[in-house]
Amino acid sequence: MRTMLGFVDTDHLLSYVVSANQLGDTVSDIRNSLKGRLPGPDVTQEQLKARSWWKGPEVFVVVDDYDLVATQSGNPLQPLAEFLPQAKDVGLHMILARRSGGASRALFDPVIGKLREIAAPGMVMSCSKDEGVLIGTYKPQVLPPGRGVIVTRKLGQQLMQTAWLPGE
Repeated sequence: MRTMLGFVDTDHLLSYVVSANQLGDTVSDIRNSLKGRLPGPDVTQEQLKARSWWKGPEVFVVVDDYDLVATQSGNPLQPLAEFLPQAKDVGLHMILARRSGGASRALFDPVIGKLREIAAPGMVMSCSKDEGVLIGTYKPQVLPPGRGVIVTRKLGQQLMQTAWLPGE
């Protein structure tokens, strides 16, 4: 918990959320901003290609411990799911990290389900084979620390090694 605390300490950080109430308010603000970025009927093909009909920063939603955010009592990120198919057009980037235990059950979550539906890139680190297929057709396996498989539509499955910096 709170492993991302202090990681970003510049003006780029809109909000660091530590409770469901805060997350609901932040998601509402992001949703309202993204609604204004959706292309209307007056947007030309050139504007669509250049993505020039709206101005503003790209929005990165980074969720560590997603399994603690999306619970049986609800998912405060669900209002953003409708923007995922048009994420590139509206400048939305969503990065979710969760424990591997119970990951196969999480596939029924509306946000993860939408990410799977649009074939968003994903990475599976060491995970029990019992979880079954999680991304694309990749069947997880137990891997050495830091190793994972990234799955994309364009490149398929690729083995990769992440770096680790020891804490201070």
